[in-house]
Amino acid sequence: MEMSVVGAEVIAIEVHPKKPHMYRVILKLEFDESQDEEMGGIETDLDVVQEGQLTVVWADEVDALIAGAQAAGKSSGAGETLVTIHEDTLVSWRLLKGRRLTAEEYEVLKLDEQKEEAYRSSLMMLERKARTTAELSKALKRKGYAPEVVEGCLQRLQSRRMLDDTAYAKRFTEQRAVGQRKGRMLIKQELMQRGVRREDAEEAIGELDEQIEHNSALALARKKWPNIKGIDRERRQKLMTMLLRRGFSLGIVKTAVQQAILELEEEAVDTDYEEGGLFESEYMED
Repeated sequence: MEMSVVGAEVIAIEVHPKKPHMYRVILKLEFDESQDEEMGGIETDLDVVQEGQLTVVWADEVDALIAGAQAAGKSSGAGETLVTIHEDTLVSWRLLKGRRLTAEEYEVLKLDEQKEEAYRSSLMMLERKARTTAELSKALKRKGYAPEVVEGCLQRLQSRRMLDDTAYAKRFTEQRAVGQRKGRMLIKQELMQRGVRREDAEEAIGELDEQIEHNSALALARKKWPNIKGIDRERRQKLMTMLLRRGFSLGIVKTAVQQAILELEEEAVDTDYEEGGLFESEYMED
């Protein structure tokens, strides 16, 4: 049966060799069965420092703390465990060699480690591509992070404006309308499938310029019309159905189809005229 941890002691601190601003803290765990006396609750004179309460003396202590961690050597052994933490945690907890932790403090420190891992994993995923809050949450849970870790990570990213569904929805809407020639109804559907709230999706498509949407529908209609077979009436109906499926409104579809057909017919007439004029000039008598 797994023994309960009743405390821990910092026995070594080292700079992480691959992760900037990260440190590896080696702890000697204390278990119920290994204690000569009841742990009850270890009192520490080094409480977690709250943000904004650093003194001038403590600032010097921080410098010494980090310098000491950078010079520390690696240690390992039975009953020891390694926790990877951010520099901020190292400083706020004053994790000097010999620092004693209660069982509760040890659990909080492990949770902080998981939150930092989830945060760094999130940054890498967001660097590769933009994601909604729901998409990132699912990705983190697939990696095995606990719900409370995921929630804390998402809140941290949102507070730093690195995760913003409202901004995401607006960028997504413009990109889909211009780059992929999709209408607002299909864009809204895709946003909600990605976990964006209905309110944010509607706000984003509400700000979409109708002229941009019309131009996208027109460009798509001009591209598809020459490849549609059948009599003109059937071709027109097929083209309208195609554009409606792309999420364009009926009003935009009718206007775009009519304009596309008219422009293509005029261009065809101009081309025939130019070719005919050239033919006549070659055989015109002097």
